[in-house]
Amino acid sequence: MLQNFIPRLIHDLELGDVDLSSGVPGIYTFPLEGGHSINMTDIPEGYILKANVALFPKVKEELFATQAMMGNLFGQGTKGAALGLNLDGTILTLTLVVDFPVEYKDFRDSLEDFINVMDFWREEAANPTPLK
Repeated sequence: MLQNFIPRLIHDLELGDVDLSSGVPGIYTFPLEGGHSINMTDIPEGYILKANVALFPKVKEELFATQAMMGNLFGQGTKGAALGLNLDGTILTLTLVVDFPVEYKDFRDSLEDFINVMDFWREEAANPTPLK
């Protein structure tokens, strides 16, 4: 699926001659500002978006963990993606699994939502605040 979407994405976003392939078939890397990136993986009937969002906060850890769990609840604070941690628990991750066929527009919309969710949680990790 991604094999067909990536060239169109590069064209639509006017990325020029950027190569998003990772060297591994079916895996692509979408670069973002600040050295961040999104790994995009082709799976049968869909794709996975995964990214490191931010360092897990060292202050107000319990508050932030509670916020993240609430964000995951029913996908309300993540637009259907899931917040998690890397293996050593130091980096907040975001993962979206789309395991059904979609059209290009739906893929592009989900990528845009994913980036917006990353930005939101990056800010929250930098400044944890109580939920309202």
